[in-house]
Parts: sequence; structure tokens; C-alpha cells
Amino acid sequence: MPFLIALLILIILVLLGYGLIYYLGRKQTQANIELDEQKQEIMSTPVADKLYTLRNKNVSGATRRVYESEQAKWQTITRFRLPEIEAALVSAQDYTDKYNIVKARSVADEVETILEETKDEVNGINDRLTEILASEKASEDKHEETYDRYAALRKQLLAHGYKFGDALETLEHHLAYIELDFTKYHQQMNDGDFLGAQEALVQIDADLNELEQMMEKIPNLYTKLNEEYVEQVADMQQGFAHMEEEKFQFPIDVDIPKEISASEKKVAEAKKAVSDADLTQASELMEAAGVQIDHTYTLMEKEIASREYIGKNQGTVQRRLEQVTQSNRYGALEIDRVAQNYLLYDNEMGKMQEYADQIERQKDVLKTTDDQLAEHQIAYSDMETRYREIYDQLAEIDKGQSAIVVALANLRQRERDARDDLYMFELDLRNIKRSVEIHHLPGLPNEYLDYFFDTSDRIDQLSESLNRVKLDMVEIENLTDQIAKAIEYLDEETEKQVRAAQLTESAIQYANRYRPQHPELNAVIERTYYLFDKEFLYEDAFENIARAVDQIQPGARQEIIQQYDQENQVS
Repeated sequence: MPFLIALLILIILVLLGYGLIYYLGRKQTQANIELDEQKQEIMSTPVADKLYTLRNKNVSGATRRVYESEQAKWQTITRFRLPEIEAALVSAQDYTDKYNIVKARSVADEVETILEETKDEVNGINDRLTEILASEKASEDKHEETYDRYAALRKQLLAHGYKFGDALETLEHHLAYIELDFTKYHQQMNDGDFLGAQEALVQIDADLNELEQMMEKIPNLYTKLNEEYVEQVADMQQGFAHMEEEKFQFPIDVDIPKEISASEKKVAEAKKAVSDADLTQASELMEAAGVQIDHTYTLMEKEIASREYIGKNQGTVQRRLEQVTQSNRYGALEIDRVAQNYLLYDNEMGKMQEYADQIERQKDVLKTTDDQLAEHQIAYSDMETRYREIYDQLAEIDKGQSAIVVALANLRQRERDARDDLYMFELDLRNIKRSVEIHHLPGLPNEYLDYFFDTSDRIDQLSESLNRVKLDMVEIENLTDQIAKAIEYLDEETEKQVRAAQLTESAIQYANRYRPQHPELNAVIERTYYLFDKEFLYEDAFENIARAVDQIQPGARQEIIQQYDQENQVS
């Protein structure tokens, strides 16, 4: 029984294996058929027909070279590649018939790869042959359009040659070259070199484009050169001649005839470039000519504008010089007058004399410049530069002189301010003294008294300084500043002493309420009286008694201070 089961399984496996091999064989056979169809499709491409057509046209030149190249490729494919593919397909089918599926699949894959490469190559050959055949008709169509453009340009040159001036000959040469290219085109078409003819038409088209641009731009360039640049050069020559008649001079580094000559040269170079139909060079030279012409005009116009400036400002500079001279004299007199009553520290007279010397130098420059103008030895632009420099220098001198005079004028006001301050200082010191006397203080600390009497001495010193024949305002103002600070200190210190004394008296009165219950206050009060009446240390006295009452009655110290401040605020 087991033997039968095993035999049955073996038979089933054999049948399954045979069925699988049969299926794979059928599938591979179908694949081989599809590959053969691809080969047939490649062979059906009309390359041979197109090669035959071109051979009958007797092509030559570049066209023949392309034709021969593509023919060689096609022969390689038909003689070697396709038979090789055919043999491989037969081999693949043999392997399939023998059920060597693996080998058959491998050969089929190689055939598929070769077929794809061959298909691409054949399509490329076909496209290039199609392009060659189409180029004949395309060239004929393009030739008709191109020749119409050529004929129109030739007609325009014949009818309107005068517009192109000296460039007419160059344009006719260009037209002749194009005509030669047409001859070349016809020869290539007759010889069957369609590709060469097509290239010739491309060149003719480019040459026509260039010629059209020339014929469009050259008249405008000539118009600009003749009606603008040439006229401007003539205008500059006439203008320079007129300026020479009026005795104009120019700066040493300016040569107007040379500048005009340079303008003429650049215009001539631009004309030559236009005549040669070199539009790029012509544009560059015309731009350079325009720059040169503008530069020359600027140099000439500058002298004309400077002459106008001189005419308007010659009297102004002279009047300004006289005004500054007069201010210098007044300043010197003012220094001399003020020096009789005040000590001067800033070398005012020396500075004013230096300004006088500078003014004299500017007078010399102005006179020299005016003399040169009278003898036509100076350019108006150089003269304008000198005038402006003189004017600027006089402005600086006047500014310096004015500052000195203002400073001198301020001395009198500074003296008045110092005298007003002296009066206020004396009044303030008396008020401080009266404040101490009103509150009947038993005395004051030695340090306070020394500062008070030192301040009084300084006030006396200030009074003495203000009564001298020649006032030293620097010394006086230093004293004034010192006294002002001293008075401010004394005001504050006096208020502190008076306040501390009154707070001490209030604190003693407050402590007297607790003396029966606190005998220890007797010693504290006695010490406080000593500090108050003997040492005049009112702040120490207050702190001594306030500390004691604060221990007996917490907050007493603050209460005494608040009550004092309220009473004094109300009062």
C-alpha cells in the first residue's frame, strides 16, 4: 500500500513538471515571435527607399558626405546586425524546442538588447535621410523669401543712396558679397548639395540682417554727426574766436584750441567708422566725441560764468575787505580802551594785530588779481577762485575779531554781575548772623565760626578787588564762586544748628515729665546741658537726651521731631 501511494505521488510530480516545462516553452516561443516582429518592423523602415532616392539625385558636397555615412551605417545593419539577430532568434527557438528554457531566455534577452540599440540607430538614420530630402524643398522656399529681402535692399540702395553718404560704397560691397553667396547657393543646389545650400542660406540671412541694421542706423548716425557734432565743433571754433577778441584768458593747464582739435578728430574718426559701416566702433567713437565736445564746452562756459561772477562780486569783495578792516581798527581801539579798566589775559591786542596783518595780505592778493585782470593776464575762473578764497578768509577773520570784541563787551556785564553778587553775599551773611541771634543760641562750634569769619574775609577781599583801578575779572569770578559755595554751606549749617538746639530744648521739656519716676534722667539732663551750654554741640545734645527718653517712652524721639516740624511748617 505505501508503495502505491509513493508511486502515485511520483506520477503526479512528473505530470506537474512536464506541464510547467510545456507552459514555459509556449511562453518563450511567444516571446521569440514578438522579437522577430520587432526585427521585421526595423526592416520595414523605409531607409533603403530614401537612400535610393538620394542616390538618383546625384547629391554632392556636404549632403553626399552625410548620405555616404548613413548608407554605410545601414549596410552594416543589414549585412551584419540583422543576420546576427536572425541567427540568435533561431538559436533561442531551438533551445526552446529542446525545453532548455534558461538558455533560451538568456539568448532572447541578448537579442532584445541588440534590437533596442538597432531600432534607435535605424530611426536616427531614417530621420537624417528625411531631413536631407526635406532640405531641398525647405531651401527652395527659404531662397524665395531671402531673395525678396535682398532685392528690396538693393532697390533701396539704388533709390536712396544719397542717405548713406560715404558708407554707400561699403554697403554695396556687402550687397555684392551676398550676391556671391546666392551664386554659391544655386551651384550647391544644382550639384545636389542640399545641406550646403541650406547653410549658405543661413549665412545669407545673417548677412541680410546685418545689412538691414546698417541701412536703418547709418542715416541717423550721419544726421547726428553732421547736424549736431559738426555744428557744435563749428560753434566752439566761432565762440573761441569771439572770446579771443574779448581778451579771455584760460588757466595754464587748459588749451582750448587743442581741445577743439581733439573734438574734430573724434568726429572725423566717428565719420570714418560710419563710412566703413562699423556700427559698434561708430557708436563708441560718437560717444567719445560727445564726451570730448561736452568737456570743451564746459571749459569755455566756465570762463564765461566766472566773468559774470567777477562782474557781480568785484565791488562786493572790496566792500567786504573795507568792512573787515574797519572792524579791525574798532577792535584795536576797544582793546586799548578796555585795557585801561580790566586786566586782559588772552593776548587780545596781539591777535588783533595778527588779523590786521592777514587783512593786509588779502588786500595785496586782491590788488594783484585786479591788476592781472586789467592787463588780461589771468583767467576769469582763476580770478573767481581767488575771490572766493579771499571772501572765505575775510569771513574767518571777521569771526575771530567779533569774538574778541564780544568778549570785551562782556567784561562790563561781568563786573556788574560781580557787584550784584557782592551785595547779595553781604546781605546773606548778615541774615545768617541775625538768624543765630534771634534764636538766642548760647554759642556756636569753633569750626562753624572759623568758616563764617573766613567767608566774611573773602567778601571783604571781593569788595577790595572790585574797587581797584584795573579789575582782574578772572580773580573776581573765582572769588565769587568760592563765596557762593561758602554762603550755601553756612545757610545749611546754620539751619542744622538752630534745629538741633530747638529739638534739644523740646526733648528736655519732654524728659522733665518723667524725672520724678525716673531719677536716672537727672544725669542725662545734666550731660545734655553741658553739651548744649558749654560745648555748643547741639546735635550731640539732642541725641543724648532723645535716646534716654526713647528708652522710657518708645517713639518719643520721633514724636518730638514731628511736633517740631509741624510747628515750624505752620509758622
